[in-house]
Amino acid sequence: MKLKKDYILKTVAGEHIVVPIGVEATKFHGMITLNETGKFLFENLKEETTEEILIMKLLESYDVTPSRAKTDVDKFLGLLKKHNLFDN
Repeated sequence: MKLKKDYILKTVAGEHIVVPIGVEATKFHGMITLNETGKFLFENLKEETTEEILIMKLLESYDVTPSRAKTDVDKFLGLLKKHNLFDN
């Protein structure tokens, strides 16, 4: 899985936000605010990856249990899927 190229991550006033650009800006009206973990996962989705790799990277970078990492990744991927941010 990989994010569509027309969604970018910006940090504004200390907040991490995802905004659409180009054609996607006409389809998605709004923005998504991310915490540090969400920012980390979003950045790791710029290249083709898998859920398992994201979980592994989260475990390597944060002090979380495997079950918490899986839950966080599943929840985050579900949010992105809901808003159709993945490249097909």
